[in-house]
Amino acid sequence: MNTYIIGIDIGATNTRVAVLNTVGEIIERHRIPSEMAEGRPFFEKVGQLASKLAHKTGAQVVGVGSAGQIHKDTGCYLPGLYPDAPWVGIPLRDIIQEQTGLPVFVDNDCKISAYAELKVGQGQQISDFICLTLGTGIGGGIITNGQLVHGEHGLAGHLGHISIDPRGPLCPCGNTGCLELYVSGTAVGKRASEAFNRKVDSKEAFLLANAGDSKALEVVHSTGFALGRGLGAMANLLNPQRFILSGSILEWYDLLRPSIEEGFTKSVMSSLKHTPILQSTLGGDGGIIGAALYAWDQINR
Repeated sequence: MNTYIIGIDIGATNTRVAVLNTVGEIIERHRIPSEMAEGRPFFEKVGQLASKLAHKTGAQVVGVGSAGQIHKDTGCYLPGLYPDAPWVGIPLRDIIQEQTGLPVFVDNDCKISAYAELKVGQGQQISDFICLTLGTGIGGGIITNGQLVHGEHGLAGHLGHISIDPRGPLCPCGNTGCLELYVSGTAVGKRASEAFNRKVDSKEAFLLANAGDSKALEVVHSTGFALGRGLGAMANLLNPQRFILSGSILEWYDLLRPSIEEGFTKSVMSSLKHTPILQSTLGGDGGIIGAALYAWDQINR
């Protein structure tokens, strides 16, 4: 008899709910728009969809990865960067549990993606590595001794808020010069708009760079160089066996790679210069795979 798990990935734009088996293969998937601003009704809707799939397949447990900061013990959303957001204080774990009647495990979506890499991705057979998800913002997950690092309240891994320039711009987190302000899709669009004196989003910036535009190439170079510096700081602190990068910006990895390597080489200790920097092979499925397998491992500890 097959054993099934429900994996949920609540992103900023879309929420995906899927049925997986215990080796991380996706059997069935559904997608709905993310409407976190609705507050509790949206999360109840997600729970209802998960409940239908669970009853259909006999799933035994539910794993959830979500954007935002989530307390590891209560399963509630924390204020994070948006203290007035309508989801703050929402008991995500309890809502999904009430709807499905199953054990539920929740965590930040980027940390959950790191767990997917550990189980079925570029982190298999590796005990220490760092994952970064590069999209609208930057998220991360740290695996040490084969375990996901949570920290006291579950907030470890916010790697986008490592400062690479103490004199840099103020970040909503309260820090200055955060990596996310230089490397995210939002940051690329902002710098490109300044360079061209018109509105340019990150996709257009990369397309222009790919076509050889000198202004766009400079934006891409500064983006990759900043990322490399950030990775260097992380390597000096944690000495991972490898870095694994994912997210929408990685579509342009070939453009970014030379400047990433340059920034990394100039900021990392000489003994760590050869730390591999790899691209994820999981595409956009790391969130639902990681959520499901994390939940499965938790009930089988």
